[in-house]
Amino acid sequence: MLKNYFKIAVRNIARSKAYSFINIAGLTLGITCCSLLFLFVMDEMAYDSMHSKRDQIYRVIEISTEGDETRYFGQTTPQTGPTLASDYEEISQYTRLFRFGGHVNFSIGDTKFAEREYCYADSSFFDVFDFELVQGDRETALSKPNSMIIDEEWAHTLFGNEDPLGKEIALAHRDTYVITGVMKKVPQNSHLQIRILVSVPYSDEFFSKYQTDWNTYGASTYVVFNEKASPSAFAKKIPAFVEKYFKPEANRNFYLQPLSDIHFGSQNIEYGSEATKGQKAYIYIFMGIGIFMLLIACINYMNLATAKSLHRGKEIGMRKVSGALRYQLIIQFLSESTFIAFIALALSIGLVDLLLPYFNVLTDKSFVFNTETFGNILALLFLITLAIGLLSGIYPAIVMSKLRPANILKGSMSTGKGSVTLRKVLVVTQFTLSIIMIIATIVASNQMKYIQNRSLGFNKEQLLVVDINNGEVRRRFEAMKSEFANSPYITKVAVSSRVPGEWKNLQEVYVKSQGNSQDSIRTNYIGFDEHMIDVYEMKLASGSNFTGNIAEDSLHVLINDTAVSALGLSDPLGNYIQIGQGQYKVIGVLADFNFESLHNEIAPLVLGYRSNVFQPIDYFSLKFDPEHMEEAIAHASKVHNQFDESTPIEYHFLDEQWEQFYKNDKRAGNIFTIGAGITIFIACLGLFGLASFIIQKRTKEIGVRKVLGASVGDLFLLLAKTFILQVLLAFIIAIPVSWYIMSDWLKNFAFRFEMGVVEFLIAGLVAVVIAILSVSYRVVKAALLNPVNTLRTE
Repeated sequence: MLKNYFKIAVRNIARSKAYSFINIAGLTLGITCCSLLFLFVMDEMAYDSMHSKRDQIYRVIEISTEGDETRYFGQTTPQTGPTLASDYEEISQYTRLFRFGGHVNFSIGDTKFAEREYCYADSSFFDVFDFELVQGDRETALSKPNSMIIDEEWAHTLFGNEDPLGKEIALAHRDTYVITGVMKKVPQNSHLQIRILVSVPYSDEFFSKYQTDWNTYGASTYVVFNEKASPSAFAKKIPAFVEKYFKPEANRNFYLQPLSDIHFGSQNIEYGSEATKGQKAYIYIFMGIGIFMLLIACINYMNLATAKSLHRGKEIGMRKVSGALRYQLIIQFLSESTFIAFIALALSIGLVDLLLPYFNVLTDKSFVFNTETFGNILALLFLITLAIGLLSGIYPAIVMSKLRPANILKGSMSTGKGSVTLRKVLVVTQFTLSIIMIIATIVASNQMKYIQNRSLGFNKEQLLVVDINNGEVRRRFEAMKSEFANSPYITKVAVSSRVPGEWKNLQEVYVKSQGNSQDSIRTNYIGFDEHMIDVYEMKLASGSNFTGNIAEDSLHVLINDTAVSALGLSDPLGNYIQIGQGQYKVIGVLADFNFESLHNEIAPLVLGYRSNVFQPIDYFSLKFDPEHMEEAIAHASKVHNQFDESTPIEYHFLDEQWEQFYKNDKRAGNIFTIGAGITIFIACLGLFGLASFIIQKRTKEIGVRKVLGASVGDLFLLLAKTFILQVLLAFIIAIPVSWYIMSDWLKNFAFRFEMGVVEFLIAGLVAVVIAILSVSYRVVKAALLNPVNTLRTE
């Protein structure tokens, strides 16, 4: 019986090639896009799931409260981890990671290297985390002083095919370390990205003091609860721990963050979370787009299957006369629809393999087409495809199987108004989803254009930022600055403690004016020299810049417009503000500029002169001639090597760094665009097929109307208006839904364009035009037919 169903399915596919192509193409595209997007979603949702103790591992987050402001830190004092483990039996293990910013410099012989993804770790690191060692002993790899673990890529880069174990590497400014292990590349969906792991130098004078200090921070602390412990119950004990080890005025507290929450739950956590801040909103967006595409493909399939079933009346009638039972006809319809669905699945698997490299570029992932990557998703796709086949075939199967053979064979077959209504509902639903995607694409595109075109308050173009990672260089930065400027390719040079886009260092500012008020605000504080404003093309709203006189400038500050408002200063020039124990005179007001991305509001900012008690000089900003960029980089490298032979130069272009702020947003915009294009294409395929069936059904009517004098235009309007009205209804439904979705998305930006009527009108116009174009060929062709031939078909 099944063999017979299979033969009938193949015969029907061959007989209705256009119908089969439209159905299979639509389903293939829908399943392919859904597969790729679900692959991304599943990878994001599986962050840090590679560890066997993942449900027991928690990161210790420190909470600092000052006034109405609460801040969260991903780093604690070094004593926090060991003290928690010794004081509470619920905690079975702990480990700490120490990162000190920048990159580590190391060398083998005369060859120097640098790496950002490094950290010092306790010997218990591999007891807590299950990162794989391809060489070395997990139990002892970090147990001895001066031990180092490198990943496979570094092992190959440094030693080729030689065995790296036992080889020595000299860390800059520290002792020689021995390689005790080689770690497999850390999975991309791990919040810990580590390429070099170094044992904690407990014997080091700095580290030995650091270990026992309750006032110094910098340890990313992870604890493991034993299997019987309740983390929620343990949380009630934290206040007692804080009271025991911290003074009340410290205003400290802790909470324990589950490992599974780190990737998506670190938006408000400072330090220790720089590479972990996933955005769950985009997961929902991508999941929604994937479901939209699959749903549109399914609706397309169901619509065409329902329409085509009307042309199989005589076949069904003959089968019933021949003795076919109703359940057999239902099985036949379901087997055919399921067979087509699985053809689409097979094609989509090949298409996924073909498109995966491009999808990796789009999503900044590194997926590989293999059973490990696609094992779970293939099982899910199998179930989804089976459901598509059954759901798509169930309605026409039930409708057609209940018709009486006598009526069918007489040609008086009617499926009733329900079938027509269902098709209309499906078309409206399909285009509603498509129009939502079009509106999302237009809004996302406009927001990205707004970001690109909005003035930041400074010029980020042609700026080469060179990091300072050496204390000796900091002491000689004036000489180095002069050498940088000694080039025709570098036009201007400035030094600063931070540059726009870098992390902030918050200090509390006290107003000392107008009645000696003690009102305070928390503000960003950075230091820069007298050339910074010129190099970055910032604007002074009032007052003056630093002069270059160290004695005077060290007592002066500039503040931005937002700080003026926050401090309540009507005339800020000449006022004194207190920072720490020092008082500084306000000599200028800098026009507001975006120190952070446009996702954030402009915060109050205080700008001191060069190096200060809060921050050292960390950056050179070099304005270069865009026509001689390579020469400028070469000169910067040469100067850097003159002053610091032990450290490779580390630099970045400010405009490129700024683009990283919007990487996720641009990715979403690109997926919106691609998704909208594909959903519209699938919908148009379905509309074309549906129009073909409907026109075929109305062939006699078209002939009669032409005989009675109807023009081609009249017939076009008659046949196309139903589809146009359905698209317009879809547009009306899509407006409030897309407005809600995109308004919520725009809330991610403190600075955003105003979404208006134009975006929606454009989307509606695009949808109507595409719908008309989709049916025009079939409608015009039908309208031009000779009425003699059309009437002869009856």
